[in-house]
Amino acid sequence: MMATLTGFILPRLNFGGEKKQIRTESLRLAELMKRASEESIFKTRQIGIRFTEQDYQFLVLDGDNRTGKWVAYDSKTFRKRDWPEDFEVEVEISGVAIELEDTESFKIDEKTRPHVMFLSNGELLPDFKVLVDKGLSDNRWQVASGVEELITFGVADDL
Repeated sequence: MMATLTGFILPRLNFGGEKKQIRTESLRLAELMKRASEESIFKTRQIGIRFTEQDYQFLVLDGDNRTGKWVAYDSKTFRKRDWPEDFEVEVEISGVAIELEDTESFKIDEKTRPHVMFLSNGELLPDFKVLVDKGLSDNRWQVASGVEELITFGVADDL
């Protein structure tokens, strides 16, 4: 019983403070995006990611590729993930800041398109930048498309 409680409570404690939490969540996003890119190649399917103010979700182009509909990716690894409370997230697509939808108003339907797509030929479209912070201007992290690496991760001012 103690092990179960420890496993449930410990991950929710914030021992490293807000700066560590921002870094950890940004790193998680970068690693998931890298993995989605690899999976799109190995499974020859188109995978995308869609951001809202409170979460992000991976999408996959329907299995038969005839309808062209994007659907939620039914996978434990690529499940919908909430941003921690009080996180501020900005997304730029091809250098233009986009307005993120509220999670409550976002519904996946036939018009849904991902913000970023990982194609089965290894391409990533379009160029993007995701900036994550908690209102701490000295500790803003970013995940972005890169030139030498497909996806880069680091402190926003250093990249």
